[in-house]
Amino acid sequence: MKWLLVCVGFLFCLQVSAQKNKVVIGYLRDSVTHAPIILGSVSNNNTHEIVMSGNTGRFKIHIKENEVLSYAAVGYHFDTIQFVHKLAQQDSIEIYASPLSHDLGNVTVTAKGMSVYQMDSIERRNDLLHDMVSYKKPTFALSNSGAGLGISIDRFSKHEKSKRRALDFFEAHEKEEYINYRYSPKLVEESTGFKDELLQNFMQQSRPTYDWLRANTSAEDIRYYINDQLKKFSAK
Repeated sequence: MKWLLVCVGFLFCLQVSAQKNKVVIGYLRDSVTHAPIILGSVSNNNTHEIVMSGNTGRFKIHIKENEVLSYAAVGYHFDTIQFVHKLAQQDSIEIYASPLSHDLGNVTVTAKGMSVYQMDSIERRNDLLHDMVSYKKPTFALSNSGAGLGISIDRFSKHEKSKRRALDFFEAHEKEEYINYRYSPKLVEESTGFKDELLQNFMQQSRPTYDWLRANTSAEDIRYYINDQLKKFSAK
Protein backbone atom coordinates (compact mmCIF):
# COMPACT_ATOMS: atom_id res chain seq x y z
CA MET A 1 0.00 0.00 0.00
CA LYS A 2 2.84 2.35 0.90
CA TRP A 3 4.56 1.79 -2.47
CA LEU A 4 1.24 2.30 -4.27
CA LEU A 5 0.84 5.71 -2.63
CA VAL A 6 4.42 6.63 -3.53
CA CYS A 7 3.83 5.66 -7.17
CA VAL A 8 0.55 7.57 -7.33
CA GLY A 9 2.22 10.62 -5.82
CA PHE A 10 5.11 10.37 -8.27
CA LEU A 11 2.76 10.14 -11.27
CA PHE A 12 0.76 13.11 -9.97
CA CYS A 13 3.95 15.19 -9.70
CA LEU A 14 4.92 14.25 -13.25
CA GLN A 15 1.48 15.28 -14.48
CA VAL A 16 1.66 18.64 -12.68
CA SER A 17 5.17 19.24 -14.02
CA ALA A 18 4.06 18.44 -17.56
CA GLN A 19 1.12 20.84 -17.24
CA LYS A 20 3.36 23.63 -16.05
CA ASN A 21 6.14 23.15 -18.59
CA LYS A 22 4.03 22.65 -21.71
CA VAL A 23 4.90 22.77 -25.38
CA VAL A 24 3.00 25.69 -26.85
CA ILE A 25 2.10 26.08 -30.50
CA GLY A 26 2.07 29.68 -31.67
CA TYR A 27 1.91 31.80 -34.79
CA LEU A 28 4.09 34.86 -35.42
CA ARG A 29 2.27 37.44 -37.58
CA ASP A 30 2.64 40.93 -39.01
CA SER A 31 0.59 43.29 -36.84
CA VAL A 32 -0.63 45.28 -39.87
CA THR A 33 -1.34 42.67 -42.54
CA HIS A 34 -1.64 39.62 -40.23
CA ALA A 35 0.56 37.78 -42.75
CA PRO A 36 2.84 35.07 -41.29
CA ILE A 37 6.39 36.11 -40.42
CA ILE A 38 8.69 33.39 -41.74
CA LEU A 39 11.82 32.34 -39.83
CA GLY A 40 11.57 34.96 -37.12
CA SER A 41 13.10 34.01 -33.76
CA VAL A 42 10.95 33.40 -30.68
CA SER A 43 12.73 33.14 -27.32
CA ASN A 44 11.73 32.05 -23.84
CA ASN A 45 13.40 34.78 -21.77
CA ASN A 46 13.40 32.56 -18.67
CA THR A 47 14.91 29.36 -20.15
CA HIS A 48 16.71 31.00 -23.12
CA GLU A 49 15.26 28.44 -25.53
CA ILE A 50 15.11 29.90 -29.06
CA VAL A 51 12.93 28.55 -31.88
CA MET A 52 12.19 29.70 -35.42
CA SER A 53 8.81 30.32 -37.03
CA GLY A 54 7.96 28.24 -40.10
CA ASN A 55 6.54 29.18 -43.49
CA THR A 56 3.08 29.71 -41.93
CA GLY A 57 4.54 31.63 -38.98
CA ARG A 58 4.08 28.53 -36.80
CA PHE A 59 6.46 27.71 -33.95
CA LYS A 60 6.64 25.35 -30.96
CA ILE A 61 8.31 26.28 -27.69
CA HIS A 62 8.42 25.07 -24.06
CA ILE A 63 7.01 27.60 -21.62
CA LYS A 64 5.48 27.78 -18.16
CA GLU A 65 2.74 30.07 -16.98
CA ASN A 66 3.94 33.67 -16.33
CA GLU A 67 7.20 33.19 -18.23
CA VAL A 68 7.99 35.74 -20.95
CA LEU A 69 8.32 35.22 -24.68
CA SER A 70 10.25 37.67 -26.83
CA TYR A 71 10.27 37.69 -30.61
CA ALA A 72 12.33 39.31 -33.35
CA ALA A 73 12.54 39.32 -37.15
CA VAL A 74 14.35 41.36 -39.77
CA GLY A 75 12.26 44.40 -40.66
CA TYR A 76 10.26 44.34 -37.40
CA HIS A 77 10.41 45.79 -33.91
CA PHE A 78 11.18 43.19 -31.26
CA ASP A 79 8.63 42.76 -28.50
CA THR A 80 7.60 40.56 -25.57
CA ILE A 81 4.48 38.87 -24.28
CA GLN A 82 3.88 37.26 -20.90
CA PHE A 83 2.40 33.77 -20.98
CA VAL A 84 -0.41 34.53 -18.54
CA HIS A 85 -3.06 32.08 -17.33
CA LYS A 86 -5.52 33.11 -20.07
CA LEU A 87 -3.03 32.27 -22.82
CA ALA A 88 -2.08 29.01 -21.08
CA GLN A 89 -5.69 27.81 -21.46
CA GLN A 90 -5.65 28.21 -25.24
CA ASP A 91 -4.75 25.50 -27.75
CA SER A 92 -2.47 27.92 -29.61
CA ILE A 93 -1.41 31.55 -29.35
CA GLU A 94 -0.90 34.32 -31.89
CA ILE A 95 1.71 37.03 -31.42
CA TYR A 96 2.11 40.11 -33.58
CA ALA A 97 5.27 42.01 -34.50
CA SER A 98 5.12 45.64 -35.65
CA PRO A 99 6.88 46.37 -38.96
CA LEU A 100 9.58 49.03 -39.03
CA SER A 101 8.74 52.08 -41.13
CA HIS A 102 12.32 53.36 -41.58
CA ASP A 103 11.00 56.80 -40.74
CA LEU A 104 14.13 58.05 -38.98
CA GLY A 105 12.93 61.55 -38.18
CA ASN A 106 15.79 64.04 -38.34
CA VAL A 107 18.40 61.37 -39.09
CA THR A 108 19.61 61.53 -42.68
CA VAL A 109 20.58 58.14 -44.03
CA THR A 110 21.67 57.18 -47.54
CA ALA A 111 21.11 53.67 -48.84
CA LYS A 112 24.71 53.38 -50.04
CA GLY A 113 26.80 51.37 -47.60
CA MET A 114 23.89 50.95 -45.19
CA SER A 115 22.64 47.41 -44.59
CA VAL A 116 19.03 46.50 -43.79
CA TYR A 117 20.17 45.51 -40.31
CA GLN A 118 21.77 48.94 -39.75
CA MET A 119 18.65 50.74 -40.98
CA ASP A 120 16.46 48.62 -38.71
CA SER A 121 18.81 49.09 -35.78
CA ILE A 122 18.87 52.88 -36.14
CA GLU A 123 15.09 53.04 -36.05
CA ARG A 124 14.77 50.71 -33.07
CA ARG A 125 17.43 52.68 -31.18
CA ASN A 126 15.75 56.00 -31.99
CA ASP A 127 12.44 54.65 -30.70
CA LEU A 128 14.08 53.42 -27.51
CA LEU A 129 15.86 56.71 -26.82
CA HIS A 130 12.71 58.65 -27.57
CA ASP A 131 10.85 56.59 -24.96
CA MET A 132 13.63 56.86 -22.40
CA VAL A 133 14.47 60.54 -23.08
CA SER A 134 18.07 60.12 -21.88
CA TYR A 135 20.88 57.57 -22.13
CA LYS A 136 21.97 55.15 -19.39
CA LYS A 137 23.99 56.89 -16.69
CA PRO A 138 27.30 55.33 -15.64
CA THR A 139 27.68 53.99 -12.13
CA PHE A 140 30.80 56.13 -11.64
CA ALA A 141 30.89 59.80 -12.55
CA LEU A 142 33.30 62.67 -11.88
CA SER A 143 32.86 63.73 -8.28
CA ASN A 144 31.66 67.25 -7.52
CA SER A 145 34.97 68.10 -5.85
CA GLY A 146 36.89 67.19 -9.00
CA ALA A 147 39.20 65.10 -6.84
CA GLY A 148 38.29 61.79 -8.46
CA LEU A 149 35.45 59.44 -9.28
CA GLY A 150 32.20 59.45 -7.35
CA ILE A 151 29.26 57.05 -7.44
CA SER A 152 26.23 58.28 -9.38
CA ILE A 153 23.34 57.96 -6.91
CA ASP A 154 20.84 58.45 -9.75
CA ARG A 155 21.87 55.10 -11.19
CA PHE A 156 20.38 53.33 -8.17
CA SER A 157 17.00 55.05 -8.42
CA LYS A 158 13.96 53.08 -9.56
CA HIS A 159 13.77 55.11 -12.76
CA GLU A 160 17.42 54.46 -13.60
CA LYS A 161 17.05 50.74 -12.91
CA SER A 162 14.09 50.60 -15.30
CA LYS A 163 16.12 52.38 -17.97
CA ARG A 164 19.04 49.98 -17.48
CA ARG A 165 16.72 47.00 -17.83
CA ALA A 166 15.29 48.49 -21.02
CA LEU A 167 18.78 49.06 -22.45
CA ASP A 168 19.95 45.58 -21.45
CA PHE A 169 16.85 44.09 -23.10
CA PHE A 170 17.49 46.19 -26.20
CA GLU A 171 21.13 45.13 -26.51
CA ALA A 172 20.28 41.44 -26.03
CA HIS A 173 17.66 41.56 -28.76
CA GLU A 174 19.82 43.58 -31.11
CA LYS A 175 22.15 40.59 -30.99
CA GLU A 176 19.25 38.30 -31.96
CA GLU A 177 18.37 40.66 -34.82
CA TYR A 178 21.99 40.60 -35.99
CA ILE A 179 21.96 36.79 -36.03
CA ASN A 180 18.67 36.80 -37.96
CA TYR A 181 20.14 39.21 -40.51
CA ARG A 182 23.51 37.48 -41.03
CA TYR A 183 22.18 33.90 -40.82
CA SER A 184 19.43 34.54 -43.34
CA PRO A 185 16.94 31.98 -44.71
CA LYS A 186 18.01 32.85 -48.27
CA LEU A 187 21.69 32.11 -47.61
CA VAL A 188 20.94 28.88 -45.73
CA GLU A 189 18.47 27.70 -48.37
CA GLU A 190 21.01 28.35 -51.16
CA SER A 191 23.66 26.38 -49.27
CA THR A 192 21.50 23.41 -48.24
CA GLY A 193 18.61 23.21 -50.69
CA PHE A 194 16.30 22.88 -47.67
CA LYS A 195 12.83 24.40 -47.72
CA ASP A 196 9.85 24.87 -45.41
CA GLU A 197 9.90 22.75 -42.23
CA LEU A 198 13.27 21.14 -42.99
CA LEU A 199 14.83 24.60 -43.42
CA GLN A 200 13.19 25.78 -40.20
CA ASN A 201 14.49 22.78 -38.24
CA PHE A 202 18.01 23.10 -39.62
CA MET A 203 18.24 26.84 -38.90
CA GLN A 204 16.90 26.33 -35.41
CA GLN A 205 19.37 23.56 -34.57
CA SER A 206 22.41 25.17 -36.23
CA ARG A 207 21.85 28.79 -35.16
CA PRO A 208 25.29 30.43 -34.68
CA THR A 209 26.14 32.69 -31.75
CA TYR A 210 26.45 36.44 -31.96
CA ASP A 211 30.12 36.30 -30.95
CA TRP A 212 30.93 33.78 -33.68
CA LEU A 213 29.26 35.95 -36.33
CA ARG A 214 31.13 39.04 -35.16
CA ALA A 215 34.40 37.13 -35.43
CA ASN A 216 33.50 35.72 -38.87
CA THR A 217 32.33 38.61 -40.96
CA SER A 218 32.01 37.24 -44.50
CA ALA A 219 29.26 35.27 -46.22
CA GLU A 220 31.93 32.72 -47.14
CA ASP A 221 32.60 32.10 -43.43
CA ILE A 222 28.91 31.35 -42.93
CA ARG A 223 28.83 28.98 -45.91
CA TYR A 224 31.71 26.98 -44.42
CA TYR A 225 29.85 26.99 -41.09
CA ILE A 226 26.65 25.75 -42.77
CA ASN A 227 28.60 22.97 -44.47
CA ASP A 228 29.96 21.77 -41.11
CA GLN A 229 26.54 21.99 -39.49
CA LEU A 230 24.99 20.13 -42.41
CA LYS A 231 27.23 17.12 -41.74
CA LYS A 232 26.11 17.04 -38.08
CA PHE A 233 22.47 17.51 -39.09
CA SER A 234 22.64 14.67 -41.63
CA ALA A 235 24.27 12.40 -39.04
CA LYS A 236 21.35 12.96 -36.68
